[in-house]
Amino acid sequence: MRSLDTTLGKCAALVVAAALFSLNSAGAEAPAHFMSLRVNSVEGRQGPSANQRVAWLYQRADLPVQVLGERDGWSHVRDPDGDEVWMRSEDLNPRRTVYVREETTLRRTARSGGHVVAYLMPGVIGAVTACDGDWRRVAIGGRIGWVQNAALWGGECAGLDTSIRP
Repeated sequence: MRSLDTTLGKCAALVVAAALFSLNSAGAEAPAHFMSLRVNSVEGRQGPSANQRVAWLYQRADLPVQVLGERDGWSHVRDPDGDEVWMRSEDLNPRRTVYVREETTLRRTARSGGHVVAYLMPGVIGAVTACDGDWRRVAIGGRIGWVQNAALWGGECAGLDTSIRP
């Protein structure tokens, strides 16, 4: 009788482990991805609830943020300064933008010697539409050109068409 109890106990443990694995797989987080702020005033909270303390008030529509996870209508995000907060998911836009981290040049072609379209200062935000190696095609203030990704935050190529050329 004792070996039957042991066998049943092992079977029960396997069933519980399989159920837990199944639940964890079904609730697995999507990979981190970039979005932007939908409006000019977005609260960054310490946790996923309106009852959590506001850590930051973001006042720049289109600011890119990296979404690290989501829970119950809230998104856990990282901003260009590296701070992590929770925002209401409805305050985010799937539109991809980049944040200029350091002074750089917007060029007509994806080459270091390409014709200069504009000089960009830190803090400028632009829409990103394509990748070509280490270059990103961006639209800023009515001008379209290419910027080296090293000068940008949010310029990862995942989700962008890498074959577009102006």
